[in-house]
Amino acid sequence: MRHHRSFTATLAALGLATALVALTGCQASGAGAALADSKVDATEGKAAAAAFVEDSAKPAEFISPGDPIDISAFQGETIAAITLDNSLPFVRAVLDGMTEAGEAAGVKVTIYDAKGSTDTAAKQIDQALAAGSAAIVAFGINFNLLPTAIDGANAAGVPVIGALNVDVNAELEKGAAGEVSIDYFKSGKLVAAYAIANTEGAVHGAVQNLPSIETFTAMREGVEAGFTEYCSAECTLKVDDLMQSNFKTAAETLTGSQISSNPKLNWIFPAIDGIAQFTIPAVELSSRKDEIRLGSINAFEANLGYILDGRVQAVDVGNSNTWLGWAMMDRALRALAGEEPAMSEVPVKLFDAENLDGVDIASEAALYDNVDYRSEYAALWK
Repeated sequence: MRHHRSFTATLAALGLATALVALTGCQASGAGAALADSKVDATEGKAAAAAFVEDSAKPAEFISPGDPIDISAFQGETIAAITLDNSLPFVRAVLDGMTEAGEAAGVKVTIYDAKGSTDTAAKQIDQALAAGSAAIVAFGINFNLLPTAIDGANAAGVPVIGALNVDVNAELEKGAAGEVSIDYFKSGKLVAAYAIANTEGAVHGAVQNLPSIETFTAMREGVEAGFTEYCSAECTLKVDDLMQSNFKTAAETLTGSQISSNPKLNWIFPAIDGIAQFTIPAVELSSRKDEIRLGSINAFEANLGYILDGRVQAVDVGNSNTWLGWAMMDRALRALAGEEPAMSEVPVKLFDAENLDGVDIASEAALYDNVDYRSEYAALWK
């Protein structure tokens, strides 16, 4: 059985990071994977891409963040979570998970909502310090936007943990006592591999990129890497950048331009599901709606519904938000316990019509195979 929740807010669909930038207009970057000189055999490339996809569509598995830690000294402490916009549904889901994990660990979570202002976020770090917070999580707020506040927390001996600020493969941010993220690069590579493995003939793709956001740059690089590794010289890939404000109009306009300028176009890769929700109707209004498919990341329920309903989108890659909240609490506790700063990873999973069939797409537990990550984390806290 599947259920659909409505697309309640524009920013919710775009995700937390877009509170940092306004998206309008589009700019053709002309970038893309250099495929003209590719030596990849088309048949072998498709087979390798299919194997990568098959492995990543398997049931999710818990990724251990490290050895057990003693958290007895932190009972009753407060950990502050600072986010740019707590009105976003996915943000609330993550913070609910972090709060739930805090209850299991005997730790209180205090949530600060910067309401879209990095200046406010910086002040809230100071407020959290003044309130005696033992640790701080900066969720979706790059540390380089808050240098003075981060330095102040470090000077006070209060660890600051980043969450979804950088790709899981990136270096830790300056001043971070740890980070929690997902593999944006792998996510991009997966949607590219899926397109290559599931298209008869060559893939002619177009990326709708968000260059102002570091994690989505990693996603775009993953798409390019997928084309480079799995595509023959017959494939093509172009990257176009969405910029400034009014992303809805920009995405629709860009989609029309990409379709009209490339008669071979058969795949579009929006940076995230929130962009895809405006790209899909534009494809459906075109004369080539039956020729073009789409892949993006986040695994929003609405987009998974598009896959099941056969509405342009064919593949999505996402992660459990509640699981992410538990990972944030675990990494904060590890920082308090004196562990060396490190990255914690929450796994991603690929979804298509085959592995979504019969799944309740409103249930994170069902989507991510009922992995008991709560017990896994709790077992590490002594």
